[in-house]
Amino acid sequence: MTAAVELTGITKRFDDVVAVDNIDLEIADGEFFAMLGPSGCGKTTTLRMIAGLEFPTMGSLKIFGDEVGTLPPNKRPVNTVFQNYALFPHMDVIANVSFGLRMQGIDKKVATASAREMIKIVRLEGLEERRPSQMSGGQQQRVALARALVNHPKVLLLDEPLGALDLKLRQEMQGELKRLQQDLGISFVFVTHDQEEALTMSDRIAVMNDGQLLQVGTPEDIYENPANRFVADFIGQTNLLEGTVEDSSTVCLANGARVHAPSAHGSGTKVAI
Repeated sequence: MTAAVELTGITKRFDDVVAVDNIDLEIADGEFFAMLGPSGCGKTTTLRMIAGLEFPTMGSLKIFGDEVGTLPPNKRPVNTVFQNYALFPHMDVIANVSFGLRMQGIDKKVATASAREMIKIVRLEGLEERRPSQMSGGQQQRVALARALVNHPKVLLLDEPLGALDLKLRQEMQGELKRLQQDLGISFVFVTHDQEEALTMSDRIAVMNDGQLLQVGTPEDIYENPANRFVADFIGQTNLLEGTVEDSSTVCLANGARVHAPSAHGSGTKVAI
């Protein structure tokens, strides 16, 4: 099957700074995919390149098989939800959600009907005439989601959309986002630095650091089989034991104990397990 998003050799430089360093990545159609890493690791820059808000310095970027790396955002079948929601404060919910459709020249009645349908999907019925200042953070986020989804994008990009919410509301919205993604059946690409969000919501996770893609896998695989020490430390609570590889299935720990630990490293290699 054609990947929803395919990055091949993608590099992004800002003058002498390499923000994203030659990454290869495929995101499947209908997948909830998280990009996880600390601040400054390159995850948001990667998302912005998919959105068309930044252009790659090198490499190929395809969406459903079509090369889009040099296309502007409005020529790509994606929409983006930002952390600050970017709602128009002087417009009510209906006007905010239908804004993109109206800008495309769609008839006001048709745009309003589509907006009402999407408002129902995100569970904001009865709030159509409220302005952002009259709504909670969670409600504002739902408006931003409705506005992004009303154009029926093939891929929805989310840049830390839960970061401004308190813990209880953030946990509630995690379930809402997952429900919404499953109901719509489209790909969600979700950027976060929160390990719990990535582990509980995602079908697969890409862990990044210093512009490099360190590991891609299911939450279970990354938690149970981290590719390196950074991933192990970043993903969760870990106890790492230093040792030396004796053979393909045995590691001798620093205290002399030998443990069964399959390793692809050669005999004599220093490792942590």
